[in-house]
Amino acid sequence: MSLHSTSLHRFCLAGVLSVVAVAAQARPVNNWLANSPWPVSHQHPYAQAASPHAGPASNWALGSPQFVDTGLINITLAMSPLYPNGNRVYWGSNPAGVYKVAVVNGALTKLAALAKPGSALGNIATPTSGAYTMVDFENTFYTVQGTTLLAYREATPGQMSSPIVLARQVTIPATLADSDDAIVGMNMLWDGNIAFATREGTVGVIRRGFTQVQGLKLGAGDEEVSNSIATDENGGIYVVSSKAMYRVQWTGSEVSLAETTGAWRAEYNAGTAGAGGGRLGAGSGSTPTLMGSGTQKFVVITDGADVANLVLFWRDGIPADWQPVAAGKSRRIAGEIPVNFGNANRTQTKSEQSVLVSGYGAVVVSNDYRNVDLLSGSIGLPLIDQMLNGLIVFNSGSPLHQPWGVQKFVWDTAARRLKSAWVRNDVSCPNAIPVMSESANRFYCVGAHLGSWTIESLDWTSGGGHFRKYVGVLPRWNSFYASTQLTGDGGVIYGTYNGVAYVPKRW
Repeated sequence: MSLHSTSLHRFCLAGVLSVVAVAAQARPVNNWLANSPWPVSHQHPYAQAASPHAGPASNWALGSPQFVDTGLINITLAMSPLYPNGNRVYWGSNPAGVYKVAVVNGALTKLAALAKPGSALGNIATPTSGAYTMVDFENTFYTVQGTTLLAYREATPGQMSSPIVLARQVTIPATLADSDDAIVGMNMLWDGNIAFATREGTVGVIRRGFTQVQGLKLGAGDEEVSNSIATDENGGIYVVSSKAMYRVQWTGSEVSLAETTGAWRAEYNAGTAGAGGGRLGAGSGSTPTLMGSGTQKFVVITDGADVANLVLFWRDGIPADWQPVAAGKSRRIAGEIPVNFGNANRTQTKSEQSVLVSGYGAVVVSNDYRNVDLLSGSIGLPLIDQMLNGLIVFNSGSPLHQPWGVQKFVWDTAARRLKSAWVRNDVSCPNAIPVMSESANRFYCVGAHLGSWTIESLDWTSGGGHFRKYVGVLPRWNSFYASTQLTGDGGVIYGTYNGVAYVPKRW
């Protein structure tokens, strides 16, 4: 496909090209997670959604799509360790229950399912509750229901077809979270304990055996969380609220906001918009993502400005000579640049997807849904707001409503500046979380074109080399906020509006 000069802008400074060409900095292995291509939401506790595994190199490398019905709203899938037969399963969670699917004799198959305790209706007003999941090295699958963390295992360990059983559960005590609150994000710490964040701003740690819950409240109790969290190997828990970006520190014995422990808080431009119009909450629409190595390590989000900015925060200490990027900005902000998809006159940018990071490159996709005025905005009732969001996202692949735009940015380590690398305004990723393959050096997302759902792919370095695989026109192929995931063998799998879609490797 030819590239249009108005939609592709290449960044050619020699200092930055050397950074782009370097493979992603080594991410430390968290051995408490499953040894699999995708054990946790966003692929790794750093939440980069960058996989070292193979991705398809062309549309011809992908076979015919397959689908299994697993119920409504399936955001992420966690890949198990290998079974004795050399296969893996995908653990999934939705508001109603948990399930396992696997590729058996070439066909995507639902192996088992189990209803969650309690009512599924309680999570509709907080759709990201239960969206973020993980599976550990023992093939224990973790998800949530309201303020309860649930751990599932197989009735017969090591048997793929085994029924699912609820192994243990723990509810956050009322001293830390109200009963109508909900766990939004969770992640694995490097000591095997589980970090979590709730919608109403409680951040804490659940001991691995579910024997103790520790936590604290962000801000003055008026900050909300609508995204998941990232963790690092030093006990850092990265949470973005509706007002500020936080590093909450797990010391091994307590959850801390004290700067002496390494914790910090930095305000960002949260904007004034709340939930509605496709947005799931106020402020940032992205899970914090960790970037970089050595003395230049960052936390990356998009903010809540009318034209959203890509924002980098210094993850550890701030360089002694560092000056604020602008008057009134937190000194912890290392970089801030508009996500305008090459249009300096753009008046609005929405992004409800996490920033995709590999090395010092970061990609943002557009979620600026068009012609949805009657359904956009917020009426102040969470349940109604999220139902309207759902209607918008349900129709987001339509040519009338779909957004357009993918933009890559690069942090120049020599100049210590953020710069735009390339833009594509002829690619649409309506609602899915994008992914990239570091071995293939390619970007992927569940896209849409001419009314059909697709797999879209671009060269990570240049933005060129575009290919498109048509998946199907039916709603069951709609990614509906889900993560685009690589299977590890060159295929693609993702959750959909009412199930799981699998596009296998052709050869």
